[in-house]
Amino acid sequence: MIKEALYHRIDSEFSYFTSDGSVTLRLRTAKDDKIDCTLLYGERYFPGEFPPFARVPMKKKGSGLLFDYYEAIIKPGYERLFYLFEISDKTETVWYFQGDIHDSATAFRRNRYYQIPFALREEAYDVPDWAKTAVMYQIFPDSFATGKRQHSGHAEAYKAFATGKQLKEKKTQTPQGISKTLHGGTFKGITENVEWIKDLGINCVYLNPIFSAVSYHKYDTNDYKQVDPCFGSDEDFRLLVKTLHENGIRVVLDGVFNHSGIHFFAWQDILKNQEKSQYKDWYYDVSFPVKDWHSKYACFAYVKSMPKLNLAHPEAAAYFAEVGAYWIREYDIDGWRLDVANEVHKSFWRTFRTAVRKEKADALLIGEVWEDAQNWQTYDLFDSAMNYRFTYACIDFIAHQKMTSKEFGEGFVDMTMRYPQPVSDVQMNLLDSHDVERFLYFCEGNLEKQKLAVALQMTLPGMPSIFAGSERAMNGESEREYRLPFLWPGLTENEAERDAMTDWYKRLIRLRHETKALSSSDISFIATENPALLVFSRGIEKGKRVLVVLNNSNKDCQYTPQIHSPLQSMLTKKEVAVGDILQIPALSVDFFLY
Repeated sequence: MIKEALYHRIDSEFSYFTSDGSVTLRLRTAKDDKIDCTLLYGERYFPGEFPPFARVPMKKKGSGLLFDYYEAIIKPGYERLFYLFEISDKTETVWYFQGDIHDSATAFRRNRYYQIPFALREEAYDVPDWAKTAVMYQIFPDSFATGKRQHSGHAEAYKAFATGKQLKEKKTQTPQGISKTLHGGTFKGITENVEWIKDLGINCVYLNPIFSAVSYHKYDTNDYKQVDPCFGSDEDFRLLVKTLHENGIRVVLDGVFNHSGIHFFAWQDILKNQEKSQYKDWYYDVSFPVKDWHSKYACFAYVKSMPKLNLAHPEAAAYFAEVGAYWIREYDIDGWRLDVANEVHKSFWRTFRTAVRKEKADALLIGEVWEDAQNWQTYDLFDSAMNYRFTYACIDFIAHQKMTSKEFGEGFVDMTMRYPQPVSDVQMNLLDSHDVERFLYFCEGNLEKQKLAVALQMTLPGMPSIFAGSERAMNGESEREYRLPFLWPGLTENEAERDAMTDWYKRLIRLRHETKALSSSDISFIATENPALLVFSRGIEKGKRVLVVLNNSNKDCQYTPQIHSPLQSMLTKKEVAVGDILQIPALSVDFFLY
């Protein structure tokens, strides 16, 4: 027994409870340590000197790169409990509690063990159920469409890109100042293509910023309660939300609350009234006088057109929390993706969450956190985060082929175990976005590699997120390329390849929707001797599991499933008898029921 590897932490991903009354307790151990783990627990206020211990064998949840993880889920029937862990390697038994290892469990009073003082319902994880089966579609409004299966800016944009010309943003005068567009996409363009979105299998749309702003990307907001006129009117947006909802598609907006634009009323008041402005504390580290971009004040990155808001200020926090509630109340949106979330005071996000959930109890909150986000995805903050760690793993394993299947599987286990299960179930698993290169760029244009990555997106735990255009095999290294207008059918020479990619997305999204096991929490990676062969098993589907077999090699390979029941391919419907050898072509994947 490798005792130094034992680890548990209260009030964390190792110890949490959910709204159904369940308590989940986890223990980390050394990788491949041959041990049995048992959870012991009891009632803190049991009316007697020696409260009885309930014993629950812990199940091995998975193996990461360095550690194994054990888990027990209990419904104790009382809110106050103590607990500890019994670990045995057949030759020795120890008890682990309060971070220490003991040779006895009964020599101590109950207050010496791990404690849950009171399982407050306000601290239970309550992630919206709909997010667990969501397939998200990210739309950058300027780039998507101006009409049904068309974008009027297509020809100009692609010609400019081909010749190296930099397009100039087109200006529109608004009551809040200048607003700009680059390619000209509109709300009407999205509304007229809801059929495309629905046919793809999407049930949640995430829109990049839509509020009145200067730049075409709309991350420099002028007015948080008006849509940008370059995209259309408030009624155009209202119709878009209504049409999406009528087609079973939820709507998540991009909330930019870390910073504003310089034409936002509060910043304009500061410019006018300087230190006498009632809004001077709404912004971070402002040194007076403030005249122009050469003045001293905090901002997003080093972009002086985006001064940083101080959301620890009560009045500022109240204003922007109301903005979050306003768009739900007035337009019936279903959630928020929150920009630069980890640069904003946590107290504000708690205020924001309370305001938003008061308007809609199942509103989804997604934080833009590029790193591990344990501190941001707690019961009182965000439900999900943009899972770039998944992106990087797919790049290393699929695109660059520099990670083995064993490393990918173990890394994914670590990835899911860093959060409570309800949070891991809805991690925003993306391959690309408006901020990074298209995944196809990392694949050097290899469409088969992208198809493999999509297969992982649609069959691993988490909430798949597709950046509009990836299903059309759009490529792009730079911002000006990966934000080019959407490639609607009929606009390029290699239509067959793009149509095939679109069909692949449709097929796998449909497979995910039709197979409940693929949106479950259950996953088990199966060891293989081939470093390019990834095999894992998912959930339970009407008494059967789903086996995923993925060959990431440039060469064909074989695999004999160590399963004592027949298999059936979910792609070809072909039956595979027990003991049969599977022939797995290069860069291919198949899914089997067994």
